Amino acid sequence: DRLAGLSRVVHVRRKEPLFAEGEPYRGMFVVLSGLVVVYSLSDDGRMLILHVCRAGDMVAEVPLFEDSDAGYPAHAKATRDGDLLFLPRDAFAPFVRVHPEVAWELARRVAGRLKETTLQLEGVTFRDVSSRLAQYLIREVEAAGLDPEDGSPELVLPLTKGSIASYLGTVHETLSRTFARLIRERVIEVRGPRIKILDLPRLRRLR
Repeated sequence: DRLAGLSRVVHVRRKEPLFAEGEPYRGMFVVLSGLVVVYSLSDDGRMLILHVCRAGDMVAEVPLFEDSDAGYPAHAKATRDGDLLFLPRDAFAPFVRVHPEVAWELARRVAGRLKETTLQLEGVTFRDVSSRLAQYLIREVEAAGLDPEDGSPELVLPLTKGSIASYLGTVHETLSRTFARLIRERVIEVRGPRIKILDLPRLRRLR
């Protein structure tokens, strides 16, 4: 109830920006519905997706613990229509200081995000694109709450293939060839944004 009094719900449309890198930090968000991507841009405009945030995920929580003049460390935008809970820094930071259970939950989420980033970096550095894609698809099955052992799980990709390529640290053409090979080898079946896992043991071996 106290948090509800500090926060407000913001409705966002697909492609609507939440903040830009370097913009003064106003506060953090929690995704209630929809999808948000956090990304960086290179000097020539190429996008590197850092995080994909779903319902229940926090967005821009780290600057809450930094100096008061901190800015947002990256860009963020909605990729689906949805609702976000906005927690303004001026009201939320004092609340966190006197509620250790909230600080603990924030720390736990930050640790999870760090682990995700480490896995992403490890994949880009040490794994080929087939391995990265296999790992990504298995994580998406788990994130969708599907039972991997229940026949042939089917999911809807939360990102376009171009955005998935950015998230996996590759280019669209290479990702398309990798998808085509997995389809040809009957590991997956693709119908638009829908992916059906036909051979989960093989996908796990590729990971």
